Amino acid sequence: MPIERINRYKQSVPLQYRDEHMEERYQRFQRGRGRSTSIFGLFTLMLMALGFAFIEHWVLGLKSSLPLMVYLGAAAVSGAGSLYSIFSSSTVALKLRLLLPGALLLCGLLLSLHFEGYRLYHGFQMGLLLIWLGSLNSLGFRMISVAVTLLALGFAGLAWLYGADDIKLPALLAQLFSALVLALFVSYLLERFRRMLYLTQHAMKSLSARQESWAYTLIDLDMALSGITDLRQLLERLMEFIGGVIPFDSFVLTTLDGKKGQPEPDVVEGTLFENEQATLWNDDLISRLTQTRQALASADFDWEEGFLGRQKKIFKNYRLDIPVFDGSELVALISLRRASEPYDELDMTASISLTAQAMMIYKRSLQAGPAKVLKMSESLVRGVTPEQLAQPGGGTQVAAAPQPVSSENPDALTRSDPSAVGVQVAADSTRVDAADIGQAIAPPKEVKPDEELAPSDLVRKLKKETESARKTITLLSRENADRVAVDRYRSAALEGEPLSVLLVEVDGLSTLREQDGDKAAYKVFAGIIRHVFSKLDPQGDVLGRYGQNGFSVLLHRVDMNAAEKFAESIRRWVESARFKTPYGERSATLSIGVAAITEETGNYESMVKRADMALFVAKKSGRNCVKVRL
Repeated sequence: MPIERINRYKQSVPLQYRDEHMEERYQRFQRGRGRSTSIFGLFTLMLMALGFAFIEHWVLGLKSSLPLMVYLGAAAVSGAGSLYSIFSSSTVALKLRLLLPGALLLCGLLLSLHFEGYRLYHGFQMGLLLIWLGSLNSLGFRMISVAVTLLALGFAGLAWLYGADDIKLPALLAQLFSALVLALFVSYLLERFRRMLYLTQHAMKSLSARQESWAYTLIDLDMALSGITDLRQLLERLMEFIGGVIPFDSFVLTTLDGKKGQPEPDVVEGTLFENEQATLWNDDLISRLTQTRQALASADFDWEEGFLGRQKKIFKNYRLDIPVFDGSELVALISLRRASEPYDELDMTASISLTAQAMMIYKRSLQAGPAKVLKMSESLVRGVTPEQLAQPGGGTQVAAAPQPVSSENPDALTRSDPSAVGVQVAADSTRVDAADIGQAIAPPKEVKPDEELAPSDLVRKLKKETESARKTITLLSRENADRVAVDRYRSAALEGEPLSVLLVEVDGLSTLREQDGDKAAYKVFAGIIRHVFSKLDPQGDVLGRYGQNGFSVLLHRVDMNAAEKFAESIRRWVESARFKTPYGERSATLSIGVAAITEETGNYESMVKRADMALFVAKKSGRNCVKVRL
């Protein structure tokens, strides 16, 4: 996508980007720059001022010393500003720092014109000043165009008043016109160069971020899709992950198992496929997908009459068709559409890689059979890894610092039966490292590693980081957390024990992810999870994902009041904490909804709905607060 944007910009004449969001980001980028520009601009202006002073006094020896003093003052201010820019990266009052010495130089030139009358060298000096103004990075092309035009016209009028006669005036106008054209040309080229440079940097950063997101998603799939033996259900779940790597506005999918004739969609979401015919995939398209085994990108467009009757394409939306293979058999079709940008090679490669990984997981789940899937689900409650299912008495524990109830630990929960704290490394769970958060379950040895599906060095790096999950915290996927929580709820209801649930959302995590990338967001999320886990009893409490930016906490033997106090304590801690990321320290806040088991809840789903309503109220109340739903 960024490469396409660069190519389109190269072929265009206007300076501004067509994409309003890109233009806004560029303007913010420009406001953040200025150090190198001010050094160059001020140093150049200092040399110009010293040159004007030399011409004014030591060469021509004119009567008044006032222009000389003004020139020297402009040189001093320019030199001081240049030194300040060398030793400081501050961009505060950048335009003022540049334009103030420029205005002083212009005042000196006008004073020289006033005291001595118009001379030929005044026109050259004014031309140099106009070209300098056009080279400034901190001023946009439009502002420079207006400024140099007004200065050229104003100086021409003053020169005529101060003695530019019929012979000198045409030469002056020619000088000023040449300087004006050169200043505008320099300004246009420099701004276009800056914008191309920004697009290139944005493209490289976007490419790196997309590759990293792709690699993380490949790792996440192993946890989210394991145990799903229904192909359609697996594909619908897969779409959530594809959307994180390949943005789309609408999608449609179908499974081909047992279907004859032209395939019809099983699931359609979004509006971009509403006007399609009954058949979304014709024989020719299916044949191409089967032969190439690759995703195919296309575009939907209309023809419109353009300049001088030339026909030009008006693109309406862009499409990506993804085949899903089980071995050599085409078993499903997925089509994506979006209106913003065409799909590129990375989108096509990533889509095939994600579907291939999903099908490997699907085949593994089918081979395991329903009995083993059930056994794996039961192992989640016991905290046993899949590898330990074949070993009697398995169950890896990593010791964590105990949190007894005492005066030194006022935030620890009071329970009817407190137990020792230990970390259960559970199957199909998200693991939060002490330095980072990742999701890692090693693939079976007979399955080829993910390095063949994504950039190998990036996947190896991420897997190396997530291998530190041997000393990790159990953070179950939402499906598995709910599965365990339902059992906890039933036990609590039968035994009459208190049970509470917290639904927590990290405020502003999506914004942080957009600004600093996934790794910075993971660092913040990991720091919060580590603290929350240190306050829990992993033998009975359940920590799981909830939404894209949150998590759930099931507190066994904890009533509503204690759960509210616990939620408030972690909210206060996060509010005051600072989390180290690759881009410096970042802060965060939490919005928390709390609910507890009651006679009215009836089942676990009802209790979660109450907590979700409380979380909704917390977000509507300004976030960074705890709300309880009775």
